[in-house]
Amino acid sequence: MNVNVIYYSRGGNTKKVAEVVAQECGVEAIDIAERHVLPETDLLFIGMGIYAGRPDHVLLDYLDQLPANRVKGAALFTTSATGKDRTELVLNLLTHKGITPYKIHCNCKGRFLLKNKGRPNEVDFEEARNFTRRVLRAFNG
Repeated sequence: MNVNVIYYSRGGNTKKVAEVVAQECGVEAIDIAERHVLPETDLLFIGMGIYAGRPDHVLLDYLDQLPANRVKGAALFTTSATGKDRTELVLNLLTHKGITPYKIHCNCKGRFLLKNKGRPNEVDFEEARNFTRRVLRAFNG
């Protein structure tokens, strides 16, 4: 199974979690800000920061331009000051492209200004590792 991990991170929170997810998958995390061309992928982990209640437009634009036949399934992980799941826009975009999203997402708190100092932390990273293992088992299954 061909697995890739992509992310977009403004402040570094999502990058930290993406690196943990990628390490668990045995691949390198791909920063989409570097305009990397995604190879054909069976399972794509997508990491995003949530800013003012929604994913950044850079990530949304990247996914909108992603050829539908390039990715079979996707799993989402986020970082945000609230730790709430705000992935509706991405889920709708993936579904419209015929990409099957995994039903459970990983939502980690991220540091923003003075809120959540020290996050994401080892507890968040362990949650991301467990999420990644669960997704990999489900897609291999």
